[in-house]
Amino acid sequence: MKALQLAKKYRCRLNYIYQVLYDLEAKGLIEPDRSRSRLNLNERDVIILEKELQRREYRRLAKGA
Repeated sequence: MKALQLAKKYRCRLNYIYQVLYDLEAKGLIEPDRSRSRLNLNERDVIILEKELQRREYRRLAKGA
């Protein structure tokens, strides 16, 4: 999954997703795969990132909306 997909899913700015990503990476909780200035997130990293977004009170976009 890509950071842009998460931003759309949680209705927040892409910069905010990157900020949360870097915070989690600094804490050593995730290790995103970097290739050609792109961040590729594996399933484990996505789950951790989504939990952090929910903790920060961001909600997922409903499937039908």
